[in-house]
Amino acid sequence: MFWVVCYDIPDDKRRRKVVKIMEGAGRRVQYSVFECEINNARLERLKRDLQRAIDDEEDDVRFYPLNEGDIPKIITLARATLERTRGHYVV
Repeated sequence: MFWVVCYDIPDDKRRRKVVKIMEGAGRRVQYSVFECEINNARLERLKRDLQRAIDDEEDDVRFYPLNEGDIPKIITLARATLERTRGHYVV
């Protein structure tokens, strides 16, 4: 499934941890926004890893799901592009 994950982390140290976790899960499209094409197991692991890295009182992390039917409706302006990862095919 395709997810947009965004965050607001005021603490530099925690934000660096979150960025490192997110870089392993998806593509950074803005400073605090990632696009991730991940399965349910990877999503649960990502949520668990982020929960360990953030502060519940100060930080804000949001996951927005996009169905396959919604993806063609994504509008990008200026230099923005939508790049999707493709699964591996075994022949």
